[in-house]
Amino acid sequence: MEKSSETYDVIILGAGASGLMAAIRAAERGRRVLVLDHAEKAGKKLLVSGGGKCNVTNRRVTLSDYYGANNAFCKYALKRFTVHTIRTLLQNADIQTEERDYGRIFCKKNADEIVSYLVHTAESLGVCFVFGTNISEVSYTTCFHVKCEERPLETLQQGREPGRTKKHGYEGAHLLVATGGLARPQIGATNLGYRIARQFGHKIIPLRPVLTGFVLAHDSPLMNLQGISLDVQLRIKGKGFIVEEPLLFTHKGISGPSVLQVSCFWEEGDVVTVNFLPSDDLISQMHDPSNGKMLAGSLIARFLPERLVGALLPDHLSDRKVAGLSKADRKIIAECVHSFPVRPDGVEGFSKAEATSGGVSTDEINPETMESLLRKGLFFSGEVVDITGKLGGYNIHWAFASGFVAGHSV
Repeated sequence: MEKSSETYDVIILGAGASGLMAAIRAAERGRRVLVLDHAEKAGKKLLVSGGGKCNVTNRRVTLSDYYGANNAFCKYALKRFTVHTIRTLLQNADIQTEERDYGRIFCKKNADEIVSYLVHTAESLGVCFVFGTNISEVSYTTCFHVKCEERPLETLQQGREPGRTKKHGYEGAHLLVATGGLARPQIGATNLGYRIARQFGHKIIPLRPVLTGFVLAHDSPLMNLQGISLDVQLRIKGKGFIVEEPLLFTHKGISGPSVLQVSCFWEEGDVVTVNFLPSDDLISQMHDPSNGKMLAGSLIARFLPERLVGALLPDHLSDRKVAGLSKADRKIIAECVHSFPVRPDGVEGFSKAEATSGGVSTDEINPETMESLLRKGLFFSGEVVDITGKLGGYNIHWAFASGFVAGHSV
């Protein structure tokens, strides 16, 4: 490394939620902090999350809301950085929030408020930011060395490829990898963090897209129903996981909050069972004498969209009067509505996913500091670690919490 390299106490790779929180906490403790990011500005994923309103946390955050090879790993961080912590921080910053269904807490105005606050707070504490920089090499001798190729800002703003790059070197006693996962490559997600982890001997739990929609076979009866949305109950792996939230039909298959939640647990070959009418009991409706003269399809269309009814029910039963249905027929109809089996062909890829399952193994990280157990001074936080939260603010909360713990430890 050239002698002209700039020296810092802490170098943070990634200016997302976790990196920003870590930078603030480290700077509050008097550390000289540098944040590097290949994007042209901070918090790009925060800015698009929650439809631009940023689902910053959830009213109820517990250990059971997180998954990974060892979800107990996040216990310490969640204890140190609670829902009260983030809500107090936002309140002190005069950022108004609103609570929606399932305890999800969003910025009332837009996500730019929280990103601007985090960046300005960090800058006021002396944190240095370098955007538009591609990290070409990370190494370690007596400290960490990071070589970068920085693109001219005006080139980034114009969206053009640079003709020349400016090479820079940085040194730091501590290196925090807060580069995020593979979800949303269109806004800058890369595998940089995993490559650095492997370089220093860390195991990577297999990566896959989660919090994303299911792709169905072209001949699935649930295809060509795009635009229909309704509350359903999904089951996967028997009674192992049940969720009752909205489902949305798409041109590729099914999506919506319920499907995104279940995608965290789905593995190739798994069958997802859908209850399209969790709020009622079709058997009771069919036993009601007042419904006897109705066609079975017409009865169910009282509760569900006609296009969906046509997809769920066999024609030979849909066009029969309810009173003429045998006990076996009624059972078949009820199962079509309350226990419809779906075997997805796969999930929509990382470009549609909101999170990445897998990552740097938690077996090799100290949960109380986020420091590597293999290389002193190396830290990991946020989505790059093998911890994934449910839909509803849990992943952003984990990013903040793990960043906070790392920032307190570097």
